[in-house]
Amino acid sequence: MRRLALSALKYLCRKLEFSGAAAAYPIVRPIDVVGLEILADPQFQASCRSIAKATLLDTPRLANLWSLCRLTDPAGAMLEVGTHRGGGALHLSNCCPGRQIVVCDPFDRDSFERLDPKLDGIFHLGQFSGVSAESVAALFKGRPARIVSGYFPKSVESESLPRFSFVHLDVDVYAATRDSLRYLLSEQRLCGNSLIVLDDYRRKAAGVDRAVAEIVSEIEGTLAFPLFPGQALVVPKTWKGFPAAG
Repeated sequence: MRRLALSALKYLCRKLEFSGAAAAYPIVRPIDVVGLEILADPQFQASCRSIAKATLLDTPRLANLWSLCRLTDPAGAMLEVGTHRGGGALHLSNCCPGRQIVVCDPFDRDSFERLDPKLDGIFHLGQFSGVSAESVAALFKGRPARIVSGYFPKSVESESLPRFSFVHLDVDVYAATRDSLRYLLSEQRLCGNSLIVLDDYRRKAAGVDRAVAEIVSEIEGTLAFPLFPGQALVVPKTWKGFPAAG
């Protein structure tokens, strides 16, 4: 098992070191894998392999999702907003197979409802098109999952939703990030120990960064912390603290 974990990490490090970004952002030292439990977790490894062709998320971001989701209230449902090919949501379902997951995406040719040319300039219309709701739904056959098409949160206005304890928000742009966070944090959609992991934070997506700053200022008790590489952990006021170590 340790050999598999080391092989996976060496591959990841090689990709980082020889990518175009490495010239501007050199890796000073590789990640120290000694005792790094998640890379040796056979369930995590199996999930990463099974979703490899259905996600753009790299191993560190998948590890963050896996670890943080398991800290949240098991009685709450999971939510992914902005799923593209569905791999991230399937990863969450693999992580906590007994929990319901709601998967939301517009599944249309434009990909985005609104783009701000100043804040959202690294994205373009149609960037994440070409995936159908049916193809994503097929990934969850036999699982407690619901697929909702349309632009969130308007897409769920007529839906009877469970309360959520873990949310993966990956909508890329300013307006969608702001509106989604406002809906989730101010409409009592979250329960108990709940967390939101948001993608593209401090990753030159200025709209995402601005939306997070505005919501933290607007909704009292909300905290946000950067996660490597390019996520944010949004902690709502419902958070009651980390569970005791088993």
